[in-house]
Amino acid sequence: MDKKKISLVSLGHLSCDVNGGALPAVLPFLRTHYGLSYQATGGLMFAYSCLSSIIQPLFGLMADKLSKPWLIPLGVLLAGVGLTAVGFMSSYWAIFAAIGVSGVGAALFHPEGARFANKVSGESKGTGMSIFSIGGNAGFVVGPLLATFFLSMFGMPGMAIFGLLATVMASILLLLIMRMVAPEAAAAAQRTAEAAYGQPKGAKDAQPAQTTDGKAKPGEDAALPNNWREFSKLTGAIITRSILFIGFNTFIPLYWVSGFGQSKAAGAVALTVFCTFGVMSNILGGVLADKYGFRAIVRLAFALVTPVVLAFSLMPNLYAAYAMLPLLGFVLYVPFSSLVVLGQTYLARNIGFASGVTLGLATSLGGVFAPVLGWVADNYGLPRTFQCLAVVALVGAIFAFTLRKTEEKKKARTAA
Repeated sequence: MDKKKISLVSLGHLSCDVNGGALPAVLPFLRTHYGLSYQATGGLMFAYSCLSSIIQPLFGLMADKLSKPWLIPLGVLLAGVGLTAVGFMSSYWAIFAAIGVSGVGAALFHPEGARFANKVSGESKGTGMSIFSIGGNAGFVVGPLLATFFLSMFGMPGMAIFGLLATVMASILLLLIMRMVAPEAAAAAQRTAEAAYGQPKGAKDAQPAQTTDGKAKPGEDAALPNNWREFSKLTGAIITRSILFIGFNTFIPLYWVSGFGQSKAAGAVALTVFCTFGVMSNILGGVLADKYGFRAIVRLAFALVTPVVLAFSLMPNLYAAYAMLPLLGFVLYVPFSSLVVLGQTYLARNIGFASGVTLGLATSLGGVFAPVLGWVADNYGLPRTFQCLAVVALVGAIFAFTLRKTEEKKKARTAA
């Protein structure tokens, strides 16, 4: 594992997802400022997710065909600038559009970032993907704190902090990535020259197993077939987890404010507690997946998620709800890196596309259901919304337990 490169792309993940993490904490401020309904508030999460869910697999296909590491800083920049614009808009649909731009930034970043992380993780893909995921999950921890602090201090113009951070981080990432890519470009030019003017004896045998853009050589592709059937079932599991993740990120702050009579700051703290335990669980999940297998970790998480979500919806008071947040964070975050690596394993010939679906289409589709969850909250209350999420979790468990052990079979075939 190349620790320097995996740390770099994890830092990029943090600076991208800090914007998505901040959005749920911004929603109570927007709801108060504009008098929005729960359904309209959920619609803003839909805006962030919609464009990302549609176009991210396309960016993944582009990453498979032609590596473009500069998409990493570009995605960070758009994600931050789009969210910043929210603080300076005067109408609901302008805010909707600005949040959509932020979602496009996330769509640009994730497929290339995940492909890059897979490439530099070597044999420890579970741990490597966990390190990559830590950055994104940390963004969901830091985002609510930044949003609450700056909006409380400066009002809606305080959203400018996200554009400032995005500009600084995108500049740093661009410089560092270009320095890393330069040696690979020089090596590629050297190989081209050798092919044109005569290759030194033995050079062919010394070539790496992969090209500079991370694609396997033709001889290896035959040993790594795409398994679309298992990938489809995995996508179903990821979609259900996404609905759960978006649902809790959207409605935990609102639940603390409307259900328990707490302040907006307390709602942001609750979301931070949830995400903090999630980050720690994600690290644990990656290490355990390398030891026990990715499918086993996915099954464990989905076996627990339904009873945990149902128990959370029945908590009678604030302290009991706080006590459930660590366990809720565990069951939702621990399978994340395993789901991504399984997707890349099932579609070994199209890792970028698999990343675009597992990190983009399937993940972002959860945002499409946010307005539906908001409608349930408007008409039946937030506890009933969480009970609906428990049913969604049960569907995800069914998908998880039908996954086959194709990754273990593939390893056995390779060893033979």
